[in-house]
Amino acid sequence: METAEQVINDALQEILVQASEQPIQTVDFQTARRYLNRMMSTVPFVGLGYTQVTQPSDLVTIPDAALEGVIFNLAKRLLPSYDMPLTAELAMNAKEGLEEIRRLTVIVEPSIYPCTLPIGSGNEQDSRYTSNFYGCPDDEILTEQGGSILLESDT
Repeated sequence: METAEQVINDALQEILVQASEQPIQTVDFQTARRYLNRMMSTVPFVGLGYTQVTQPSDLVTIPDAALEGVIFNLAKRLLPSYDMPLTAELAMNAKEGLEEIRRLTVIVEPSIYPCTLPIGSGNEQDSRYTSNFYGCPDDEILTEQGGSILLESDT
C-alpha cells in the first residue's frame, strides 16, 4: 500500500508541477489531498474501500490494481488548479485507469426471472398458441439430510 504523499507526489509529477527529488509543498499537498478525498467519494471510486487521508503518512487503502487509475485521474482533476493543459497521454491514461477501476468495483450478477414472465411472444410455427414461460423453482423443501418433502396441494 502506498501513502498519501506517494500518490499525491506521483499525480503532481504527471502534470509536471512536482520535481521528483523535491518534497511536496504543504499548500500543494493540502490542495491535492482535498481533491483526492472528494474524488474518492464519487461513484466510480466508492467501491474501492478508500478511507479519507489527512496526513502525508496515511495509507491509501485501495487495491494495488486501482492505484494508477487514481493517480492519473487525480492528476487530471488537478490540472485546472495549476492552469495546465490536458495532454492526450494523460487523458488516455486516466480513461484506461477509470475502466480498470470500474472493472474492480462493478459486479454484474445474472438476473432471475419470475416464472410468470413469458419468453418471447408464445407463437409457434403451426399457428397454435403455446405458453412459454421461464421455469419456476421446484415446489419442494429440502431437509438437512438431503431428502425432500413435497408440498401438499391444498396449502
